[in-house]
Amino acid sequence: METPMEEVSQLAAGLSERVLAAQRAFAEAEREQDHYAMDVRSGELKSLRRLAAEHGVTVPAAESGAEA
Repeated sequence: METPMEEVSQLAAGLSERVLAAQRAFAEAEREQDHYAMDVRSGELKSLRRLAAEHGVTVPAAESGAEA
């Protein structure tokens, strides 16, 4: 059975991975000038950051334009 600290560490790691993946997807959409995908990824990043804030988890900083 995991301790609460281990669960928090796993949550933080998972959120960080998802933020980084969404940032990469946003950058790819931006390169392709896919505005729909940019909107989708921006919304995903906002949701992930909100979830992280609710749980006191620090995630990677926003990249330029990813959350405009």
